[in-house]
Amino acid sequence: MRALHQVVTASAGGRRAVPVFTGSRVPVRKLVEHLDNGGDLESFLARYSALSRDTVLAALALGLEALTREVPREPPPTQHSLLPRLDSGGAITNPDELRADQIIGRKVLCPSCRRLVFKSWPEGWDGHAAGPCRGLSKGDARSRKHEFKTRFGHLFRK
Repeated sequence: MRALHQVVTASAGGRRAVPVFTGSRVPVRKLVEHLDNGGDLESFLARYSALSRDTVLAALALGLEALTREVPREPPPTQHSLLPRLDSGGAITNPDELRADQIIGRKVLCPSCRRLVFKSWPEGWDGHAAGPCRGLSKGDARSRKHEFKTRFGHLFRK
């Protein structure tokens, strides 16, 4: 890869030095605007015939190299709660964030519809999932129970 000064320099004229392609008076910004407006490299080179293809490609490569150093890392996944949160009645309100051993045998708000409180998890989950649970897709009882078990399987003992 060529050095930056071999590809882009700052114009000497005026107070504001404008980055131009080395050996020309063509501002680098013209290439950026041309590409932003849907233009292709060939038409840019045809318009600015004083520029060599190698110089423009080197500028693009340097720009991409600089960009890759500046790209922010993806944020880590949000950490689920490590502890149960309880409502005023003592029911766990965040079961989907917890492990089975943290909720089994306790009062738990349905992780799907958030309406029904199970008095002792997981007792009654299948009857609820088969019928009244509003957090599941419509369908027959078997498919609704399958959906519930697939989404919240981590809340059951293996």
